[in-house]
Amino acid sequence: MKHASTLTAATPLPASTDTANLLETSITGLEACFREVGEALAATIGTIDQMATGLADVRVALAPETAGAAVGRLRDVAHRLTTLPTLQRRRAVEVETLTGRTRELRAMLAEIGTILDLLGIYGINIKIVSSGEPAFLSFVSGMDRKLESGRREVVHITGEMDQFGKVIADVRKADRLLSDETARAGNSVPTELTANANALQLHVEGVVRTTDQVSGIVRTVQGEVARVLGAIQIGDSVRQRAEHCITMLRRLHAPDALLPAGAVAHMERLVEAHLRAMADEFQQEIAAIVESLDRVSPLAEELRGLIASQVGGKDGQILLQLEQGIAKLTAVMSQLGEADGQLASLTGFVGRTLADLTKGLTRIQNIAVDVQDISTNTRLLSRRHGDNGRAVAVIAKEVAPCASRLTQLGTAIGRQIDALTAIDLVQDGSTINSGTVLSDALAIVRNGCASSATAMSRGGEEAQHIIASLRSSAANLNDQRVFVQTLGAAADSLLLSAQTRSPDSEVRTPADEEALEELLPWAAKLYTMASERLIHTGFLLPGMVPPVTAAVAMSDFDDDDGLF
Repeated sequence: MKHASTLTAATPLPASTDTANLLETSITGLEACFREVGEALAATIGTIDQMATGLADVRVALAPETAGAAVGRLRDVAHRLTTLPTLQRRRAVEVETLTGRTRELRAMLAEIGTILDLLGIYGINIKIVSSGEPAFLSFVSGMDRKLESGRREVVHITGEMDQFGKVIADVRKADRLLSDETARAGNSVPTELTANANALQLHVEGVVRTTDQVSGIVRTVQGEVARVLGAIQIGDSVRQRAEHCITMLRRLHAPDALLPAGAVAHMERLVEAHLRAMADEFQQEIAAIVESLDRVSPLAEELRGLIASQVGGKDGQILLQLEQGIAKLTAVMSQLGEADGQLASLTGFVGRTLADLTKGLTRIQNIAVDVQDISTNTRLLSRRHGDNGRAVAVIAKEVAPCASRLTQLGTAIGRQIDALTAIDLVQDGSTINSGTVLSDALAIVRNGCASSATAMSRGGEEAQHIIASLRSSAANLNDQRVFVQTLGAAADSLLLSAQTRSPDSEVRTPADEEALEELLPWAAKLYTMASERLIHTGFLLPGMVPPVTAAVAMSDFDDDDGLF
């Protein structure tokens, strides 16, 4: 504690009532400053939240599961374009093979039709040479029904074969147009598409890295600002404690107080102790808060730099370049889609036809068996009918080779079906819908461009606002350090006044003690903080109950000190 001898050279200090007025004026300005800083920091947290939301939107727009799939499709198309000439040459060979196999199949079907027609003639001859014998007539009727079924089967399959020529012509036309369009675009098309895909991949990875970095910084800045926002409650703490001191000073120095000098000096020393404790704590808290804000500012600058790299740097232009590059490939991809459609049509047609052929082959083989049965049954029947039977037997001998030939043709058709099944018209096994892959990729790119441009443009402004707010808050709080000097000057004034009234703090008259018996408990009821009660305890008269004991029930929630 200072003594009067140390203050004799001090500048004349205001009266005690003026000290109260000075404190009141100072805390009014202090409160306004802290309220302004609190509002600014609260707004800053809101700005940070908006920034985080905007970056999250960018990440969703260019999510790896979406943009990554687009990259994969672009690369697949690039691979197709690169290998397209080779595939077209191989496909031309396969289409030619298909055409040749189809031609052979048509010839076999035509021969089967001829054999069936010949067997029909044999049936008519049997009717003639049998002279209308009922047994032969009945037999020929059954034979005609089987032959008619076979003819319908041959006509049906032959009709499908007639469609092959048209479908194959469409495929050849689409391939030719695709070759022309690819040649017109130049050999750089696949390379450009691959470069675009790689650019999109790099951009997505860059955005993910940036959003990760920004999110980390945002979380750190948000945490620090929230911590500072809580810590500036020191302003409210100081205000309350200063108000308690002002209340005590105004009672002590009221014109009608008529208190003993020793009691007033004792209470002035108590208030002086409060002011010096407040000054020390406020100095430490303000220093810690300003230091914390100073730590956050470089993070905010880094945040602005990261966002600026996305807005004005190379990364910020990649999506636009990608969109322009993909647009150049529209004609090629449109024709590739047309070729894919024609090829899919041919492939589907071949598949359906082969399925019908497989079923038809079984029926044709059944016809061969039926014809063989006709030959055998005709010979057996002819033995029972004398001369008519012998004439029919001659015809039956002609039927047997037909049955053998039908069996051979059925086997040959089976081989043709196996050969047709082995033909691969697609070659690369691709399932890409070439007509929509670029439109899908463009939709992703446009969405990403819009989200990225909006978020980054807004984010740059938000980062600038955060930086300005942090700097302004730090400067305003730093300016409040002058309040420490005000507290010190007020404490010096009170100490000088107390020393003047009662040089020896340990000497008190009975009147002093009687007044203090009322003043000290009254002052204790003003306190709202543990630190105040602790200081107050040091000024109690012997036998007085410490205020902490009286307020123990409040001890769990009334300590507003040490907020930082």
